[in-house]
Parts: sequence; structure tokens; C-alpha cells
Amino acid sequence: MKNRKPASLLFVILLLLAPFLLMGQDLTTIKGKKPFKITGGYGINFSSTATNDSNRVPMPSYWAANLNLNFSFYGLEIPVSAIFTNGKVSLNHAFNQFGISPRWKWITLHAGYRQYNYSSFTVSGQTLFGGGIDLTPGKFRFGFIAGRLRKAIEADSSKIYSQNIPGSYPLNVSTVNGTNYYSPQASYSRLGWGARIGYGTATNFVDLIFFRGYDRSSSLNEKTGALAIFPEENVVLGINIFQKFLKHFTMGVNGAASIYTYDSNAEPVDQDIPLVSLINKIITIRSSTQAQWAGEANFNINYPNFNLLTSFKRAEPNFRSMGINSYLTDLNLITVQPSWNMFKQKVRFSNVFQHQTDNLNKYKLLTTKRFLANSSISFSLTNNFGFDLNYNNNSIEQVKVKAIVPDSIQASQKSNAFTISPRYFFTNQNFSNVASLVCSYTDLKNQQMNGVANNIQNLYATINNTFVLFKIGLNINAGLNFNNTETSMNKLQSYGFIAGLTKAFLSNKLSLSNNNILLWNKLDGKGNGKTFSIDLNSGYQFLSGHSISAGFNYLYSPANGIYNLHDFQQTRILLSYQYHF
Repeated sequence: MKNRKPASLLFVILLLLAPFLLMGQDLTTIKGKKPFKITGGYGINFSSTATNDSNRVPMPSYWAANLNLNFSFYGLEIPVSAIFTNGKVSLNHAFNQFGISPRWKWITLHAGYRQYNYSSFTVSGQTLFGGGIDLTPGKFRFGFIAGRLRKAIEADSSKIYSQNIPGSYPLNVSTVNGTNYYSPQASYSRLGWGARIGYGTATNFVDLIFFRGYDRSSSLNEKTGALAIFPEENVVLGINIFQKFLKHFTMGVNGAASIYTYDSNAEPVDQDIPLVSLINKIITIRSSTQAQWAGEANFNINYPNFNLLTSFKRAEPNFRSMGINSYLTDLNLITVQPSWNMFKQKVRFSNVFQHQTDNLNKYKLLTTKRFLANSSISFSLTNNFGFDLNYNNNSIEQVKVKAIVPDSIQASQKSNAFTISPRYFFTNQNFSNVASLVCSYTDLKNQQMNGVANNIQNLYATINNTFVLFKIGLNINAGLNFNNTETSMNKLQSYGFIAGLTKAFLSNKLSLSNNNILLWNKLDGKGNGKTFSIDLNSGYQFLSGHSISAGFNYLYSPANGIYNLHDFQQTRILLSYQYHF
């Protein structure tokens, strides 16, 4: 593979532009502005958890330090951020990120660890260590990024069962061919660069996007490592369109085509492929190369008392882009969301309808179909009283593609849920009182593989009252809970109360709070112990911009065969210090 260094070229461009950014400021705008100003803050958080079930707590001991600063030089803004998490004093094993994005008029520079968002199918949410530039003169839109997507990790058999984060249980398990690996798998160093060019405004624009990512095959001493990994390569071409017209209508089209090579060392393909000579100039077509696409289109109507959102999304199986950190493939999704209000917004309706399928290339034995319907009505009958009604239907069903598939491997799940929530609110200059009731019923029909049924019915109700005295800073919270769950094997009931108190002192600079939950449990009609939780929290603001907080939580829940297979206990301590200026 050729040695490409777009990041080096970009840093040269940034250095050349820096003097113009600092000296090219319009002198007429400097008057009245401070020559130098710095704002921001920093802080540190620590938590420690002791439990008898380590599988529920991935990081029993955790600390994090954060820094956010904004430097201003005669109107030139330079934000700086850094995060340090669970590192030793030497920071040898620390997770740390540092990046800046100075902005001047229509020029924005990026350096360090930054996240970029060109479109959801090309570059979105992926952290890149390197640099970038965004230019928006008038309606012109241009962006360029380059840097490292991930570091190289050498295969080390001595660390396969170790945990790299101090104070954490080895829970980051990855399974390959039946083998569990607790530490990060070996991987090549991954680099990437991309560009965006477009025209328009925030409400009417067209963008063309190009992104290229590749693994450096020379970044590992052992080519295949312990898991026979291969260097990969990817090119993505995307388009993003958004248009607003006739004041109340918007539409958008977002799509991308991706060519992904899973082994850059594989032999090139000699087959007669359309445009192969042109494609090979961008990325070599090999025996491990796949071409896939994904796209989304939406059409929306927005009026004061009526809204309609519609979208259609399709992602071909195995669609991938190195520029996005999470993605859905093998997906066909239709969404319709109408909502409206009546009688001066005293009655509001909102709805969501979705239909989703997979198995777009018909390679799977079963096609999974999912349907979601969620409808709610909110009534505000007076300034003090109202209630909400909600219905939710969620069904998942597997359909045979071929008749030879046995019925025993099909699965289906259908649930219906109803919720009613009346509320009453009263306030004056001295106090406020809010009373609310939430009552829900859920019926879940769950047909698992091999014809095993696991149906669940749940009835839940809670009534809560919150009383606040403004002058003395006192908040009193109390309520009752009831929960009844029935499965094909067990019946679980719990009932009890919640109670809490919050009090402010020293002109609201100091706050103390306590919240408690106590539930009596029954399993198949017999007593099954108590569930209780205790929360203690405090916060204190001192000097100017300084604050500290501390928290303590204890939870105990007995085994019931449904939620807990064993008695569960957990104790957690939280400490925090923050400073803002």
C-alpha cells in the first residue's frame, strides 16, 4: 500500500493559515473587546462500588478528571477540552483526549482529538486524532479532516486475560471462534481522511462527501497476530441534501456508497467489472472487496397545530464506513410520526408508527419483521389538573424464507402496554404541591425458539406527592408503589413506599437530601424478604464557582428467580469537585 500522509499536509496548511487568523482580524471589530479572556472550568469525579455480583458493575473503582477552557483573543475563540479517566499517576494507562477548535469569522480549525459529523452514513461520531478545517464563506461549505482513527495494538498472549483499566473487573469480553479475550484484540493502526464540499444555508444545502480509511499493514510486528487479523481499506462517497420550501415543508436525502476491502493483501480482481479502471485509481478491487450502499429520505410538514414527520431508511447488508463508530446494516425502516393539538393546546396527540424488516438479500433462512405503534393523548383540563393516556404496541416476528426451515427455530414477540397518568399541581408564593399517579399494564407474548413460550404480564402503579416550602428550602417527597409480575413459571409481587427529604442551608449554598425505598416481596404467594435502598447526597457551593458533592447509596434485593437469581447487595460512594469561572 502506498504511503499516504494527508495529515502532514493538513498541518502544514494550518501553520500557514495561523498568522492570517491572528493578524487578519478586522480592526473595526476590536474596539470594545477585551484583548484576552479565558472562561471554562475543571473538575474531578470519583466513585467506588462494592457488590456481591461483579457482573453488574464493570468498573468498581472509577475516577475521571475533565478540563474545558475557552480562550478569546480579540474575538478569536479557541476552545480546549481534555479528559483523563482511570489512569495511574504516570498516566501510562490513562484514557486521555485533548483537542482545540479555534474559530474566526467563517474559518474553523480543528486539532487533536475531535469528532466530526459530515453525514450519518459517511463520517459521524468517530473520534479522530489529527486536524481539520471548516470554511463557510457566504453559502459555500468546505471541510477537510485527516488523522488517526485508532492506534496499533500488538498481540500479547501474556495480556489476554488481563484488564487494562485499573480497578475494573475483566468484563470487556470479546469472543472469536469460541475463544474469550478479555483484553483488546490486536489491531492495525487505522488512518483516515475526508472532505466535504457543499453550497447552501442551514435550512437549504447540498453536500458532497468523500472519505477514505485504511489500516497501516506495517504498524504491527506480527502480521496476523494471535487472531489472524488482516489490514482493511475503505472508500465512501456520500451526498447530503436538506431543503425547506413553502415555509412549512422540509425534505432531505442522505445516502452513501461504500467500497470496503476486508484484506488489503488479497490479490486484485481481474474480472470485467464496470468502471473497474476508474475505481482502481481510488481503491484497488480485490477478492475481499464488497460494495454496499445505504440511504435515507425524509419529508416533513410543520404547522403550529399539526406536524407530520416521515422517513424511509435502507442499509444494505454489510454496509460499513470507517468514518462512523456505530451503524445498522441489513435494514429497511419506514417511520411515520403525526402529531397535533386542539383547543389551544389543551389536548395534544402524538404518534409513532414504524415498520422494519431485514434479510434484504434473502440469504438468511428467516426474515425478521418488526412493527411499533405508540400513541399518546395529553389532556390539560385546567391550569392545575390534567392526565395522559398512552398505548404502545411492539411486535417482532420471524417469517420463513424457504419452506424447508423448521417451525421450531422461528421466534415471535408481541407486547401491548397501556398507561394512564393523572396529575394535580398547585402553587403560590409560599409553597407548591404536585400529586401524580402512574398506572400501567403490559402483556407480553414471547414465543422463543424450539416452541418455548415465556409470556409475561405486568401491572404497575405508583402514587407520588411532592411538597415544597420555598422560604425555608424544604422539599418533602412521599409515595406508594405496587408491582405484580406473572410469567409462565413464577408470580412476583412487591409493594411498599418511597420517602425523601431535601433541605437547603446557608442561603442555598448547602443542600442535604435523603431518599429511601422499602418494598415487601412475595414469590408465588409466599413472603420473599424486603427490597430496600438508601440514598444520601450533599452539595456545597463555596467561594466563587467552586462546588463539591458527596453521595452514598446502599441497595439490597432478594433472589426471586425473575430479576435476581441470587440475593443482590451493592454499596456505592460518589465524590465530585467542580470549578467554573
